[in-house]
Amino acid sequence: MPRVTVKFFATVREVTGVRSIEIDAETIRDVLEDLKRRYGKQFLETVIDQNTGELRRFYSFMVNGKRVELLDGYDTRLSEGDSVALFPPIGGG
Repeated sequence: MPRVTVKFFATVREVTGVRSIEIDAETIRDVLEDLKRRYGKQFLETVIDQNTGELRRFYSFMVNGKRVELLDGYDTRLSEGDSVALFPPIGGG
């Protein structure tokens, strides 16, 4: 199984308490399931849509700088050494 680096930003970093971790995962869905188990209730309440079990609206995964929505979504396959970023909604104006 590929080892990947998962990086956290802004409120997600606050919930996890770390900037990044390394995990073994074949797909983005595997990453998400690992994060749910690892970070528990606060992660689930902050990041996860309770109806779908996936990321809340406007949260986004990127793999090597590409949004997973432009790849294969949660089924995006990962390779050894990939960089996965989890971003919260970004405000601005």
